[in-house]
Formats: sequence, structure tokens, C-alpha cells
Amino acid sequence: MNRFRVHEVCTYSRVNGPGVRAVVWTQGCSIGCKGCFNPSTHSSEQEGIEYNPIELGRTLGKLHVDGITVSGGEPLDQAVHVYDLVRAFREVNPGTALLFTGYTIEAIKKSPEKRRTLLQFDAILAGPYIDAATEIWKGKRLVKVTDRIPESALLPERRVEVIGNEESVYMTGFPTKSVLGMVDQHR
Repeated sequence: MNRFRVHEVCTYSRVNGPGVRAVVWTQGCSIGCKGCFNPSTHSSEQEGIEYNPIELGRTLGKLHVDGITVSGGEPLDQAVHVYDLVRAFREVNPGTALLFTGYTIEAIKKSPEKRRTLLQFDAILAGPYIDAATEIWKGKRLVKVTDRIPESALLPERRVEVIGNEESVYMTGFPTKSVLGMVDQHR
């Protein structure tokens, strides 16, 4: 079995969807949107951490979280693994599932693998990142697959979290341009 390439896993986030979420950022992106917030996730050449998606999904599902969010990189470049991840999560946790993807809904529907994976999620933010877009989701379109997440819980908010461990510190969420500017000054 090919391994699931993951950039980062966060076991507790309040800015990547409604409630407390486990978040998985995949490694590798074939889209490469200009100005992407996560450019370090783009390369798929020997980068990231390899996981068994079923084991990771079950492990995250045992956490006291309200759901799982999958972002990237481009999650649907590893559609089979993302399907397995979310399905395994839901075997042990009835929480909701949210997907961020650079693919449009139209492109997803053309691929049986991607379409099958889409159906594991309750809501999807789909479409390429557009840096010049003024709305918070930067060109992405909200698609509700189920009614498990109320529309009001999916309204975008400008919140960020700074998360760290022994090896790295990273920021997640939806920062303003001024916050991004401050971060860039201190790199």
C-alpha cells in the first residue's frame, strides 16, 4: 500500500472549522495556487511524514474533538487515502468532516475517486486559492454535502492559532494581511 503523505497533524484546533477539530494537512499539491498560505505543503518529493491513513483516522477519532478537517497541500491528490482517513475517523467518532481543496466541484465530479472521497465530507470549501480575492475564503466556494454542519457554523472568521512543538512553530487559520506581514518580518 502506498503511504499517505502528511505535512502536519494538529490534534486540537478551534480555527479550522466548527468546534474543536483534528486537522490533517496533506503533503503534495499539483495545483500550486499563486500566493498559497501553505506553500511548504506543495512538494511531494520525499517530504512530509508517511502515515497509514486508516490508523491515523482511528487515532484522531479517539480524541475528544467535534470533527476532522483535511487541508493541504492538495488532499484530493491523495483521494484514496483521504477517503480511508475520514472513513476510519468516523468508525470511532461521529463528528463532522470538512475539506479544503483547490479543485472545483466540477473537476471533482469528473473523477470517480475524488467524487467518492467528496461524499465522506459534510462540507467542502472548493476551488483554487485566489490571492487577490477580497473575501476571507479567497475564491473558494462552500458546498454543503450534508446538513450536519449548520450554515452559521461555516461562516468565515479571521482567527489564527499559533501551534508549536519541540521542532517547529506554525500558524493556522485565516490571518489578515497585517498579521502575515508581521510574521514575514520575523522569519
